[in-house]
Amino acid sequence: MIPERLYETLPYLYVISGAQSVLWLPHWTAALSGVVLIFVGAVVWVIRCEKRRSPYGIKFKEQGVLPFWCYELQPFIYLSGGALLFNYAPSYLLYPSAMILLVLGIQLWLCRICWRSHSK
Repeated sequence: MIPERLYETLPYLYVISGAQSVLWLPHWTAALSGVVLIFVGAVVWVIRCEKRRSPYGIKFKEQGVLPFWCYELQPFIYLSGGALLFNYAPSYLLYPSAMILLVLGIQLWLCRICWRSHSK
């Protein structure tokens, strides 16, 4: 049995370690593994959040026009895109765009973490 403290931090560790491997390891297999690790952490995080929501809360179908998985994985898509752009951009002129994607992904993810922790 995994200790609860470790169990709760596993999705965050998956995403952080995936982003680090995309950013710091130059080979394309490391980038592919990092992107897979980011999305595994994202899916685990989304499934846990969904299971913990109350049945009387606001349902996703009443919000927005994006499909459920597109909406839920949006911050992680931004994070992955920004990290890949930083590592594999053919020009330094794309670095501001990569930074914007990274900051936007982190901001969206933190907003969702805060919003979901207050709705319990």
